[in-house]
Amino acid sequence: MEEYESGKSAIQLRPYEAGDERAINREFNRVFRTDRPLEEWWWKFRSIEGGRPIMVAIHDGELLAQYASVPYPIQVDGKMWSAAQIVDVFSTRNARRLFAKKGVWVQTVERFFDHFASGGSYPLLFGFPGRRALRLGILQLGYDAVEPQPIRYLSRRTLPLRSAPRRFLYQAEVLGDRDERLDLLWRRVRESYPVATIRDADRAQWRLSGHPTVTYHRFLVRPRFSDVPVAFAAFRVERSGCKWVDLLWDHRHPGALALLSHLGAKLTKRVGATIEEMWLNGDSEGKALLEQWGFVEEPEPNGLVMVARSFDTDLDVKALDGRVYITMSDSDLS
Repeated sequence: MEEYESGKSAIQLRPYEAGDERAINREFNRVFRTDRPLEEWWWKFRSIEGGRPIMVAIHDGELLAQYASVPYPIQVDGKMWSAAQIVDVFSTRNARRLFAKKGVWVQTVERFFDHFASGGSYPLLFGFPGRRALRLGILQLGYDAVEPQPIRYLSRRTLPLRSAPRRFLYQAEVLGDRDERLDLLWRRVRESYPVATIRDADRAQWRLSGHPTVTYHRFLVRPRFSDVPVAFAAFRVERSGCKWVDLLWDHRHPGALALLSHLGAKLTKRVGATIEEMWLNGDSEGKALLEQWGFVEEPEPNGLVMVARSFDTDLDVKALDGRVYITMSDSDLS
C-alpha cells in the first residue's frame, strides 16, 4: 500500500480488498448516473487467482477513485500474453477537491501500472475509451503508445431480402454455459486471428454466461453431415436491436457465416427490432461477406476506439496496429 499527503491526512493507494465492492459499485452508479446492481459487479469482476486487478484510492475511509480491469489472455503472432481490459475508471467529486501534486485519479492509475502491469501480472493493457477519456489518456497515461484503433462498426437496418443458399448446408444449435467444442473450434481457426483475445470455452463461459440481467443467445454451427464445429456467434437481443456480441468462424466455410447472418435477422425480427449491430475489426473477409448481406460500415456511434499499452520490452505494441480482431465481446459494453 502506498500513501501520499493531501491536506491533513494521507490518501491510501492499494489493490482491491474484500468488502470494497459495495463502495465501488455505489460510487460507480453515482459517477455514471446508472443503477448497476451489486450482482452485476460480482459477475463482471469474478474472483481469480492472484486477486482482482483493481486499484483504489481511499481517504479517511472514503473511496475517491478506481482504476479497474478484467483479465483477458491474448495471442500476438502465436505467443500468449496475460492482458487486461481497463474498465470502470472513475474518480469522485471529492477526489477532485483534494489538493495534491498530481490528481488522485492519475496517482491511482500510476499505482495500478506499477503494481499490476510493470510487475508482470498483466504486461499488456487495452481499453475502449470515448473521446474525452482518450484525450486525457493520451496527455497523461500513454494511450497513444500505438495509434488508437478505430472500431469497425457495422449495422443492418433492413432485413435481407434473400439469404445465401449455401447456408442450407449447415445447421446451428443453441449452446449451454460451457461447451468444450469451442476449444476445438478455436484451435481450428486461431491462425485466422493472429492478434486476438483467446476465444475458447473458458472465455465464452466467463464472458457470456451468468449475467444477472442479460441473456446471450449462443449458437454453434457445423456442416449438416459432420460433427466438426465451424462457427460460433453470440447475440444480445432486445427491443432496441440485436447485437452480435461475438463471432468466430472457419474462413473455409462461408456458408456457416451465412447461416449466422440468417439467424441474426430472425432474432431481430422476432423481438420487433429494426437494427443489427456489430464490431468487426481484423476480419476483412467476414466484413465483405456481411456487407453483401446488407450490413453497412458507419462511424462507431459513441466515438469509441481501442488503445493498448505494453509494459514488456519483448512485446512491441505496434504489432497490434491495424491487426487486432475486435468484436463487442472484447469490451464490457454489450
